[in-house]
Amino acid sequence: MSLPDSRSPGKQSSPGLQSCSVVQLNVGGHVFTTSLSTLRKHPDSQLAFMFSSGQQSKLPTDAKGRYFIDRDGTHFGAILQFLRTQRLPTESVLEVYQEALHYDVRTLVKQLQDSAQLFGETVGRQQFISRVPNYLENLEDRGGPGSCAVRTVEGV
Repeated sequence: MSLPDSRSPGKQSSPGLQSCSVVQLNVGGHVFTTSLSTLRKHPDSQLAFMFSSGQQSKLPTDAKGRYFIDRDGTHFGAILQFLRTQRLPTESVLEVYQEALHYDVRTLVKQLQDSAQLFGETVGRQQFISRVPNYLENLEDRGGPGSCAVRTVEGV
């Protein structure tokens, strides 16, 4: 199966295929149907690279002709959903984050890193510190976070 060149949407490498053409994927036994434009939405991602002109011929296919990605597909649907809607997942966030790292979907990775749901206390603390003027400077004046000033009293 040949796919059109992602850099020139009007140019096709196979008759009848367009940048909005439907693609079937088998990701570790999970079957997904999407469009090339969805897979290429983030040009710097691994997915865009995999489905760019010249690369698709290197992708293996399963017995039914679907492109096969040898990876656990349990959370791949959340990646596709983000590419389609730009909405962050609400379930299995850490696993989706790991998949986003693998597929190099940088926008999703960044948004998940900034979400309290993934990094909870760390993000909350960073957001607090960024909103309180001179917070870190005040801590440093007092010996830093977690430090304990010990006074010695002579003769006691």
